[in-house]
Amino acid sequence: MMNATTPACLALALAALALPGCQQSSAPAPTPAVPASAASPVIPPPQTAPAPASTAPLPADNVSTPHYKIAISLPALPASAASLAAAMRTTADNAKREFLQGLPDPGQVPAMAGRQFALVLDFKVVAATQAFISVRETGMQDTGGAHPIPIQASFVYDRKHQRQIALDDLFAQPDAARKALANFAHDALLKKFMAHAPKAGEGSPAALREWKSSMLQMLDGGTRPTSVNYSVFVVRAGATADAASPGLTLIFPPYQVAPYVNGTQTVDVPASVFARFLAAGYQGDFSAP
Repeated sequence: MMNATTPACLALALAALALPGCQQSSAPAPTPAVPASAASPVIPPPQTAPAPASTAPLPADNVSTPHYKIAISLPALPASAASLAAAMRTTADNAKREFLQGLPDPGQVPAMAGRQFALVLDFKVVAATQAFISVRETGMQDTGGAHPIPIQASFVYDRKHQRQIALDDLFAQPDAARKALANFAHDALLKKFMAHAPKAGEGSPAALREWKSSMLQMLDGGTRPTSVNYSVFVVRAGATADAASPGLTLIFPPYQVAPYVNGTQTVDVPASVFARFLAAGYQGDFSAP
């Protein structure tokens, strides 16, 4: 998070907050079901999107040429989670296709001829309970923009029903649940951001007011209780392998609630915040003291 200590730092922070147009300027369009890239401030959860129509051969998951480098890692999963493995495979393949299609042509852009571009994706199992497997996809895509496009996505797999789920699937009252999650996330992030706010003397009163106004504008918009804003999440693991989950981790990619320089923001939400909204089939999968 930002921790400005000088007027120059404050000016830099204000410049970062004043660039909402950067949020979607160079990112490729996402696929709702199996996101291949960070196309917007929030990446929709993997569910049902088909693979692109192209049938051109794809390079390997780990390859380096003078023009580009691809580095993709996929986790080993139990046989019972074959559909989750297939979804990640499709996501990786879609990402490779989009990356290759987005590479600049050295013949048309000679200045890029000597540059090696990159696609890096890491799929990692971050939590597993008896009911869920949660995978985070992180990485970046560099095709010559002002900075690499950050990639943040998640896959939450329902082991009992052997299917991927979106956040709303957990709840009998998804709108009410999202409002509760939004209130909790907004308060937690506001406290965090204000702890690093520029202090009196580190800028003019007008500049300090502008920083706070810009920060609140991003935070309020990025935490609104919409399905898109809460599409990237994981179910946290319990204290033991057979323990119920203590809650969720909400993931806010760069640009959603804070400038790019502040990176990805996460909020751990205890199950007590949303337990009363859970669908009947999931009530025993979370522990709410």
